[in-house]
Amino acid sequence: MGLFTLAAGLLAPTLRGQPELHLKARELRTNVDLTEHLAIPVRSHNVDNSHRIVQFEGSPTAEQIAELQRLGAAIVGYVPSNGLVIKAPDRLNVDGFGVRWSGRLMAADKLSPVIDGNISDIYVVEFYPDVDMDVARGLVSDEGFAVLENPDMLPNQLLVRGSVDALPDLAEWDEVSYIFPASNALVNGDPVAPCSGALTVYGPIGNYIATNGDGWDGVGRNGAEIFYHLQKSTAKLTGDAQLAEIVKALAEWSRVAKLKFTPTSTDGVKTITILFAAGAHGDAYPFDGPGRVLAHTFYPAPPNPEPIAGDLHFDDEEAWRIGADTDLYSVALHELGHALGLGHSDKPGAVMYPYYQRATKLTAEDIAAILTLYAAPDATTPVTPPVTPPVTPPVTPPASKPVIAITGPVSSGSYSTTAASLTVSGTASNANSIAWVNSRGGQGTASGTTTWVASAITLQSGVNNLTFTATGTGGAAATAVIAVTYTPPVVKDTTPPALNIDSPSFTSVSTSSLTITFTGTASDNIGVTSVTCENANTGITTALGTNSWSCPNIKLLTGMNAIKVRAYDAAGNMAWRSVSVTRH
Repeated sequence: MGLFTLAAGLLAPTLRGQPELHLKARELRTNVDLTEHLAIPVRSHNVDNSHRIVQFEGSPTAEQIAELQRLGAAIVGYVPSNGLVIKAPDRLNVDGFGVRWSGRLMAADKLSPVIDGNISDIYVVEFYPDVDMDVARGLVSDEGFAVLENPDMLPNQLLVRGSVDALPDLAEWDEVSYIFPASNALVNGDPVAPCSGALTVYGPIGNYIATNGDGWDGVGRNGAEIFYHLQKSTAKLTGDAQLAEIVKALAEWSRVAKLKFTPTSTDGVKTITILFAAGAHGDAYPFDGPGRVLAHTFYPAPPNPEPIAGDLHFDDEEAWRIGADTDLYSVALHELGHALGLGHSDKPGAVMYPYYQRATKLTAEDIAAILTLYAAPDATTPVTPPVTPPVTPPVTPPASKPVIAITGPVSSGSYSTTAASLTVSGTASNANSIAWVNSRGGQGTASGTTTWVASAITLQSGVNNLTFTATGTGGAAATAVIAVTYTPPVVKDTTPPALNIDSPSFTSVSTSSLTITFTGTASDNIGVTSVTCENANTGITTALGTNSWSCPNIKLLTGMNAIKVRAYDAAGNMAWRSVSVTRH
């Protein structure tokens, strides 16, 4: 396509009458000439690579994403509407394949509008997910901010203290995604649980976004009828109790907006499917066990497709409680905001603030946010709470424990290979899914169940313990393990060193001295290990040094002396040069 070309400007916007990009700081109108985006300086610790937004005419296609990646761009996140955050070489020109606008965020776009009213000097600085956090720490320190250590922060966020006047300079850095005020809990160092944000098929959405899409009611602010379905409950709470907490959270949202929630028994269109699951559970975001990620939610369509749009998943390995930490109602109330289309709020104390907090009802900030997507309740119509379906104990068939076996490349035990990736196959019975985990990093899901294949498992040098887990009805599971030793192939070095004799500078010289000194240089793709100088008449002298070497006082006999200089590397490769020295 010829897209990898030098652009005429830094990031010249492509302008064809686009919808806006919905930032918290402003509606970024991509259908007008935003000349300020041409002059944004690139302050980055990454030479020649920086973050930018590319907005497409419609939803980005797999072909467009593949083309961006082929040209050296990495997809970092999603910006509604139809925008991708990419990290790419600054010289990458994206004109010509469905991109309608491209530009960088300005520093003001990265500063929360709530900061002006903030009375604290403590802030949360969010970095793009691909930023090295050691670089991030150095960056905030260079701008005069102190990092306040907090083990509960999200991996791409830092809690910092510093002057509000220095925030614009900090926001100018390419690595910084967004800055917002810290809550009292963060300021006080209280234990907190973070929400990493709702999910899209294109990646995460940064905290600089207030809403995603138009909600379940379509364009404009209308009412919406949404179905909900508790697909799988948790054993930590009784069925009646957990359903009541979820219905109570639904009722709180329908209290403040024209929303009707109706129970259903299937996962269909305009349905929020709710389930408790552990580890890998069928989407691309496996849970991480107790602590850290409590739940995740998929935004409504678009950009997410049905039927996963709006679905809400709780980590079943958390200690779920009612009226105490970890409070099911508080987490459900927050996550349902995402399921309705809301991003995070910057206002400490709001239910939709990025760190969960115990809640009884929505705040004025949350209500104002939801009313940007949906109509307010009719004043003359009483609010009808969501219908609670009758709770009957789920009929669970007797769980037959799965059986799993590995058939290739070996049936069990250990296996050695010099290939950097491996395909493992096997069989299973009574299994609904097969997931794998590598002890050296990486996990995934095998294709098939009765006969299954896990393809292209990346191996690390040394022993890789591959665990394959078959999960059946009711969560029953069985595992099979194979230890794979990966030894990278040894590439034989056949390149001889490069050798130069600087003195004497001719290949044939005459002298009346009893000795002569040779000097020169040597280099190698691996490294020079030794240099020798041999007089066929008087023997071998080992040179002093290698890359810069010297053979002092080589003894000479009367007549012609053939001096041969040799340079060796660790693989035994040798280069030589010779000089004839005649002594009178």
